This record gives sequence, C-alpha cells and structure tokens, in this order.
Amino acid sequence: MQQEVKWAMNHDAVFLHHPGEFPTTPMPSKKRKTANRPKTGKKLDYRQLAETKGSEAITVAWTVSITTLLGCNLAILAIHYWLGSTPEARGLAILKELLLFSAATIGGLSLLLLPVVYRLRTIPPPTGLAVFGVCLAVAPISILLLRAVQ
Repeated sequence: MQQEVKWAMNHDAVFLHHPGEFPTTPMPSKKRKTANRPKTGKKLDYRQLAETKGSEAITVAWTVSITTLLGCNLAILAIHYWLGSTPEARGLAILKELLLFSAATIGGLSLLLLPVVYRLRTIPPPTGLAVFGVCLAVAPISILLLRAVQ
C-alpha cells in the first residue's frame, strides 16, 4: 500500500505532508534571555516569618478547640430535639449530658487560650472568629450554670 505524499510550501520551508494531517509550520527561533542575577554587592532580602512557631501552635490549639466546641454544640442540639420526639431513649440522654460536660470543659480551655493567642501573635486572629469562639465556649458553661441555679 503506497501512501500519497504531498509536499507543501510554507514560509519558505518544505515539509512532508501525509493525507489527513495538518501541515506543520516552523517554530520561530527563540532569543535567549539573559538571566536576571543579583549583583554581587547586594544581599538578597528574604522575607521573615511573621509568627513564631509557639504562637502558631497555640493558635492551632485554639482553633481546634473551637471546632470541637462547634461539633459538641451541634450534637447537643440535635440530641435535644431528637429526645423531644422520643423521650424514652435513655442512651441519648446520657450522651447529651456527657457532650454538655465535655463542651463546658473544652469551652473553659478555649476561653483560657484566647488571651494567650492575642498576647503571643503579632497579627491578631480575625475578630469574627474570636467572637464566634467566645460564644461557642460560653454557651455550654452558661447552660451548666443555669442548671446549677435551678
């Protein structure tokens, strides 16, 4: 089987062209650019880290406590509404009380970590996140205090 071979003339160059293929064009020659090297007399200006490793670790611990508080508070609300429809579920009632105690403990820890985060960081955490964290931390503690008063 003999294939037809066509010669195509394109931009003063001759290319072999098979049927069904697109003719190729020569690539323009690229000019080499000289590398922008720093001058020997100048020192490189490296960006310094804004936060220390200790402040980052405390911030991570605080945000993990906020995330845990959010999960505990949502689970407490879900179990509370579930128990409204099926009050005979004793295991869920115990789980709700255990989650409430855990959330109050973690909330106290979160409230203790917040001033440390503000003191150690050069860039403070976002105000909205701090307010949200305080609200999450105060909610289970206030529920336990209201139960103790009644």
